[in-house]
Amino acid sequence: MRKFLIKLSYTVFPLWILVVGLVLYTSLYVDKQSGGDIGSLLLIPFGNDYNQMLEEKTINKKLYRTINSIKELKTINTDVLTIGDSFSQQNNSGYQNYLSNMGMTVINCNSLLYDSPFLFAYNILDKGIVDSTNTKVLVLERVEREMKSEINKFDFKNNKEKWDSELTIDTNHVFKSKNKWSITRVRDMILYKISQSKSPVYTANLDRDFFSSDEPRKLYFYHHDIMYGANIDIKKEKNPREVFDILQTKAKEKGISLILLVAVDKYDLYQNHIEKNPFPLKTINEDLVEAIGETPSLLITKDYLAPLIEKGEKDVFKFTDTHWSYKASKVVANELFNRIRMMNATVNSSSKKITN
Repeated sequence: MRKFLIKLSYTVFPLWILVVGLVLYTSLYVDKQSGGDIGSLLLIPFGNDYNQMLEEKTINKKLYRTINSIKELKTINTDVLTIGDSFSQQNNSGYQNYLSNMGMTVINCNSLLYDSPFLFAYNILDKGIVDSTNTKVLVLERVEREMKSEINKFDFKNNKEKWDSELTIDTNHVFKSKNKWSITRVRDMILYKISQSKSPVYTANLDRDFFSSDEPRKLYFYHHDIMYGANIDIKKEKNPREVFDILQTKAKEKGISLILLVAVDKYDLYQNHIEKNPFPLKTINEDLVEAIGETPSLLITKDYLAPLIEKGEKDVFKFTDTHWSYKASKVVANELFNRIRMMNATVNSSSKKITN
């Protein structure tokens, strides 16, 4: 027995100590210093100083309202209703907050209410939950990397979007994340450091300083940005114009102006500045414009954010995150504001002509 214990002391026990130490390091240090969602995904202790620096420059309170139930949605009265993915759920630094700061009332739908923003928008219009009596403008947002999937699965005739008129999101509920004390997180951290192909995030080197970080020329971007294809081939896939027209027609039936807002993904925005870029050139934004046509109802955010980085603006996207910063939100909100004012002026002008 004694020999067995001695053997354990210099074989298994040191290994156990190493594993425990790595779990403690990951749980007590890395998780708390991860910074943004990229830090959490890759288990990189970026630190919190960078995000705090950006937060200090954002509006210090949330000016718009978030809807957490279908029942609540029926009672709204707003200038702008927004439906979208995580780019529409950024609270103080979100584009809705800057739009609100310009004097418009804005209400956002919690993204946990739906699987598909497009089908949810169609449903609430079709069922008369929102119309001209409670909403003037509907902003439908989707990030670029999800546009192909969103368009191809849009089928309002065989609507598979879950619908529960009594659905309410419990905002006090704390959703369980991955077990932060799990050895699998240590395994993931090691695998991500060894092989980029196994990582949910890719990295690339940029030709200029684009971030106010310790690695100003390092680009971290979500692998989904290029995973589902770099373009839209309307010969093989559903034509975006078909989906766009269906949504526009339904909105007009309800007396609402609809704007489709396409949030550029991080890779696309910086792809032309990646040194010796080994990844495919992405053209989804351009393909959407070609299919739909140029219209105030289609807002391609890349058109307004790309000039910023070309001028040398840093931190348009967050270094530690897959989402854009308050700088992009301000630009997007400003363009939305201009388009909404133009649309309302056009509607009012048409109404006067009809009346006269």
